Amino acid sequence: MPLPEAIRTRRTIRLYQQKPVPWKDLEEMVEAARLAPSARNLQPLEYVIVDSPKLLKEMFSCMGFGGLISDFKGKEPAAYVVVLVNKGLKGDWTSHDSGMAVENLVLAAWEKGIGSCILARINRDRIREILRIPEKYEIDLVVTLGYPAEKPVIEEMSAGTDYRRDSKGILRVPKRPLREILRRNGF
Repeated sequence: MPLPEAIRTRRTIRLYQQKPVPWKDLEEMVEAARLAPSARNLQPLEYVIVDSPKLLKEMFSCMGFGGLISDFKGKEPAAYVVVLVNKGLKGDWTSHDSGMAVENLVLAAWEKGIGSCILARINRDRIREILRIPEKYEIDLVVTLGYPAEKPVIEEMSAGTDYRRDSKGILRVPKRPLREILRRNGF
C-alpha cells in the first residue's frame, strides 16, 4: 500500500480477529520503529513483543482502551509491543523519539493489513511484573496489534472530538478539517 494511502486509511483499531500475527511481521514493525529519527541519535527506545497466548491474557488486563467498548470477549489483541525507554540513554526529547518510532510501527503494521491502538493509559507496574522488565527501563507506551474486526471511519468534526459508535456499531472518528488547521506563510 502506498504511504499516502496508509496515512489516509489507518485508524485506531480496538477490536481484533482472533488470528495470530506472524513473528516476521511483528519483527518488521519493530524494525520500522527502530529506524525512526532519534534526537542526538541517542536511540533510547527498546521493545518487547508479546504474542504468547498466556501473556496476551495477562497483558489485556493492563490496558485502558477507553469507554466506548465494554465487551472485548473474543476480540482481544493478537499481540502487543511494549515501548521501553532505557533510562541510561534517555534525553530531553525522548518523547518525540517515541512518537516517531510508534508512528513508523503502526504504519508498517497497517501496510500489512494489521490494525493497532497506541495506549498510554496502562498499568505499568503490572506490565513490569508480568514481563519481568528491569528497573533501568521506563515503560512508555503499549501498541496493541491484530487483524481488524472493525472498520472505523473518519467524519468531519461538527461537535467535539469524541468518537462514537453509530446504530450499526461502526466507530465514527471526528477529525478537524484541513481548512481549519492549515495556514500558509503565517496567520
